Amino acid sequence: MSLGLTALELARIQFAFTVSFHIIFPATSIGLACFLAVLEWKWLRTQNPIYKDLFKY
Repeated sequence: MSLGLTALELARIQFAFTVSFHIIFPATSIGLACFLAVLEWKWLRTQNPIYKDLFKY
């Protein structure tokens, strides 16, 4: 049983899959780095151990 997909359709599916991962993972990494920087800054300013625990978790 053939799906009947042409080479162009397969290439578009592959491109969509690649682009979606390329957008999701770098955005998550950058957001996480900013969040961790804020947590460390808050811990350095307040010395509240909750911020250190959140940072290390």
